[in-house]
Amino acid sequence: SQLQRLNEFVECRRSLAKRYDEALHGSCFVTPWQNQNSFSSYHLYVIKLGNDCLYSRREVFNALRLADIGVNVHYIPIHLHPFYRKKGFKSGDFPFAEDYYENAISLPLYPKLSETDQDYIISKLLEYSQ
Repeated sequence: SQLQRLNEFVECRRSLAKRYDEALHGSCFVTPWQNQNSFSSYHLYVIKLGNDCLYSRREVFNALRLADIGVNVHYIPIHLHPFYRKKGFKSGDFPFAEDYYENAISLPLYPKLSETDQDYIISKLLEYSQ
């Protein structure tokens, strides 16, 4: 039954993602980049703390959680999983993936997210944009 509403869900996610893009433009947060010849359903909306952010991911993450915002962190680089560590992979092998992981936060994004709730998320996030 959910499949019948897929286009509606994707359209809603894309609209919310656009609002995040516009609100976070010019902040220290790097928003997801999308090739103009592609189409994203925005399963996740992951921002990255830019080099000019004064706060760590942990500080921003904890502050948003304390504000009852369901942020998350996705996903640990695969080479750092136990299976691959046993294969000989270690921290430092893929520094760009590790840097991304250490500075990324997934913001709430789901079809029932209201603009009011999203505005609250954005306002709390921008408190850490200085």
